[in-house]
Amino acid sequence: MISSQIVGTTEPPPYQHDDIVLVRRAQKDLTSFSELYQRYAQQVYRYLLVRVGNVDDAQDLTSQTFLVAMESLHKFRGDGHFAAWLLGIARHKTVDQYRRRKPETALETAVSLPHTDDTPDVVIDRQLEIERVARKLQTIAPDRAEALSLRLFAGLEVSEIARLMEKNEAAVRMLVFRGLRDLQAQLNGLREERA
Repeated sequence: MISSQIVGTTEPPPYQHDDIVLVRRAQKDLTSFSELYQRYAQQVYRYLLVRVGNVDDAQDLTSQTFLVAMESLHKFRGDGHFAAWLLGIARHKTVDQYRRRKPETALETAVSLPHTDDTPDVVIDRQLEIERVARKLQTIAPDRAEALSLRLFAGLEVSEIARLMEKNEAAVRMLVFRGLRDLQAQLNGLREERA
């Protein structure tokens, strides 16, 4: 089984009831947008880093995502989690980047963001595990990889992923299930190669 260490702190924060309040405030005064940025920047960045595979592009796309979000804040209806809306923008930015060019760097650069209370050994172990998973994630079907990235690294719920991928929840559950199975087979193959 894939350990929970892979995802580290990728669990989304509990639904923030004050997101709607912050969005409404930011629509009138953009200085309030910084609170939304601080709350969700790490989650968006982690998703993008796993998807594009290099730190510079992930940072650039994170900036672009928040810029688009700030400019499009009036379009957020509040009928879902704000993080899912942001990750939808990030997902579109990733697709745009892949259309422009193929990734230049393997996902080997995908690393987790360390906790301040983690020991260096824990951080290194988590980084190595994420690197292994990210490399193997590239070898499975793209829809399955996308669903897994949104679930494991971005921490979205199945219903939110379904909305982003324009699929029903059953299809997303199947993608995640099959993706996990494929990823586990890839990781087990890697272990057998090392033995």
